[in-house]
Amino acid sequence: MTSYLSNLRKRQGSGLHVVERPGSGPTIVLLHGLGGTHRYWLSVMDQVNFDSHLIMVDLLGFGDSPKPYCRYTVDLHLEALKEALGDRKNLTLVGHSLGAALALAYSARYPETVNRLILISCPYFGDKHTAYRWLRHKPSGWLLTNMMTTALTCLITRGITRQILLYILKDYPAEVVDDLVKHNVMSSTTSLWEVLYRYDLNDDAKKLPKTLPVICIHAEDDISAPVEGIKRLVRLHSNWRLILLDGTGHQPWLRAPKSCADIILGVPLMTHTNFITEF
Repeated sequence: MTSYLSNLRKRQGSGLHVVERPGSGPTIVLLHGLGGTHRYWLSVMDQVNFDSHLIMVDLLGFGDSPKPYCRYTVDLHLEALKEALGDRKNLTLVGHSLGAALALAYSARYPETVNRLILISCPYFGDKHTAYRWLRHKPSGWLLTNMMTTALTCLITRGITRQILLYILKDYPAEVVDDLVKHNVMSSTTSLWEVLYRYDLNDDAKKLPKTLPVICIHAEDDISAPVEGIKRLVRLHSNWRLILLDGTGHQPWLRAPKSCADIILGVPLMTHTNFITEF
């Protein structure tokens, strides 16, 4: 990965932390998920072949971006993103999980700037009650559906030593695990509630231009973002497609980076391996 990293440029004024890699292809903007940073994408970048201009953003409240103690609403996140991206146009906008929800909202608000939209493991619940029902099916769900226990979970996670986190999350790249604590209690808890629980992404989906290609990458075995939710959105919008990468859970980019990269770049699906199915 050293040769790849040598081409990266970092910039941070008073706004979001942005890492760029110049390239000859289209401009691809990458937005990480909850608890992530730009290093989420870089951790497996040596396995893919991106010649494009890459822009990797640390979302407000995460990574090396500012972390004000406030409510992290969709509007606040989008305002910070717009300041970071400026007047750039012809973007391929890619988001994972929380980043996917914000990529969708950004495309709805600034449709003239986006050429393609790629949503990886995008959580769609419709309303907070549906989110509660789904999340409480798994052992940690009751923690994540109560604001106070979510905040407590965040604080406990930040206090766990690196060695313990690496042991618990041994299937994750070390840099991804290290960055899990690069947020504060407000950025993690209120982003979860304001962007994913209390916000109906379909309102933004309806505002997208019908000519904008939207590709969703998901997995049937995703226990964090139910696949049935994204299937509902795809059925509602004729310009949406869903590609299932079976067995990748909530982390298609980490588990199948080459396939994700090919989809992002628009490589024909027939070139992919047989664990990909299209809905």
